[in-house]
Amino acid sequence: MRKLLLIGYGNVGKAFRNLLYKWEDDLKAEVAGVITRRGLMIGNSPEFRKDADASIVEAIDKLKPDVLIDMASANYRDGEPSLSAYLHAFEMGADVITTNKAPLAIRYSEIMEKAKKEGRRIGFQGTVMSGTPSVNLYKVLPLAKVKKIRGILNGTTNFILTEMYKGRDFSEALNEAKRLGYAEEDPTIDLNGFDAGAKLTILANLMLCRRVKIGEFPIKGIENLKLDDVEGAKKRGSKVKLIAYADEKEIAVRPMEIDVNDPLFSIDGVENSLEITNEIQRVSIRGPGAGPETAAYAAISDLFIINGTK
Repeated sequence: MRKLLLIGYGNVGKAFRNLLYKWEDDLKAEVAGVITRRGLMIGNSPEFRKDADASIVEAIDKLKPDVLIDMASANYRDGEPSLSAYLHAFEMGADVITTNKAPLAIRYSEIMEKAKKEGRRIGFQGTVMSGTPSVNLYKVLPLAKVKKIRGILNGTTNFILTEMYKGRDFSEALNEAKRLGYAEEDPTIDLNGFDAGAKLTILANLMLCRRVKIGEFPIKGIENLKLDDVEGAKKRGSKVKLIAYADEKEIAVRPMEIDVNDPLFSIDGVENSLEITNEIQRVSIRGPGAGPETAAYAAISDLFIINGTK
């Protein structure tokens, strides 16, 4: 059995544990411990219990996991403590799976180069579109060079724009998103486009080999959008969507007016969608981009791949 060390034990971590035991025979892996801000739990339990004081690096040294699985909340200041944990895990012979966007959005190239140097692997499907296979789709589209990527990568803003299209003003749509659990109490990084920008950063590095970091390209959110803007577009037969776009020269996140012939026109509510255009074809996927179980399933799918199970 491969030993797993989990970083974080919130809704995603607990959902991961449930799925792990559902498919235990196929995954051939077990939770050896969980590390949170409160300390280290050795073994596993439905609820966290503190068995020792430890940092993440100390927990790696103590438990010597085969796979480090990061489901902690994102720290966009410097990616810590997850960033240092990944680099140390690689040195200790462990692979890494993450649903945490921040380290990759800030230091993608450094993380990938370190993994390659140490002969380790990193799975990060859960950082973009959760369990809908965006990152892992790319892995099964070999050889053909990607020319551009384009998509709706944030469910909170897409829900708000959908509600505004129906006639609700911005504040009313945001309150409804909070009521339904689609928006955080502080939704700033969703509304200002930063979350979509972090996801686009990861995709641009992966698919276009763009050595770019979050903050190095234009990002404009929907926080200043008025109902009149949305209704004006509707009268013209269009919708306003928060579009993430990258090609070999351009990269940006911004609200855009798109018409009925655009494949993204029908992406409503909290659904996400991604178009990958390579030198052979254009491939589109759509699906849920958030939620504890879908994020946990993304980590499970990475574990399958890293294990060589699938």
